[in-house]
Amino acid sequence: MTSSWCMWCNSHPSDWKHHPIPLVDNCMIEKIKEHKDRINRRELREARDIQGIVNYPVWDFIEPENYMFPQRHAEIGLVNNVLDKFYSFIDDKVEAISPKESLARNTYIIADVALCNAIQALSDWKETEGVQL
Repeated sequence: MTSSWCMWCNSHPSDWKHHPIPLVDNCMIEKIKEHKDRINRRELREARDIQGIVNYPVWDFIEPENYMFPQRHAEIGLVNNVLDKFYSFIDDKVEAISPKESLARNTYIIADVALCNAIQALSDWKETEGVQL
C-alpha cells in the first residue's frame, strides 16, 4: 500500500481533514487480498479505486491493526517535503538561481552529509577498533 492511504483503514488524506472523520471499514488481510483479486480481474482501474494496493500482503498473518506506525519515516518524509517546498519557494519567488548555482548547492548538501557520516564513522572506529592498536 502507498503512504497516501491510511494503513489501518481505507480512508484517503482528503477524508482526514473532516471532523469527525467519516466511518470507514478497517483494513483486514482478507479484504486486501479480495481487493487485489479485483484489481487483477481488471474490475478496478482508477487510482482512487485501487487505493494504493499493488500486491498481496507480504506477511499475511499480521493484521494491519497490529502494525506500528512508522514514526521516524513519517517525520523524515514531512521534513523533506517542507524543505523541498521551501527551496522551491526560494528559487521561484525570492531569488532565481542559475542551474550552476543549483548544482553547487546540491553538491554542498551531499558533501555535508558525507562529512557528517565520515565524522561519525571515525568516532565509532575510535571507540571500538582504535583502542586495540
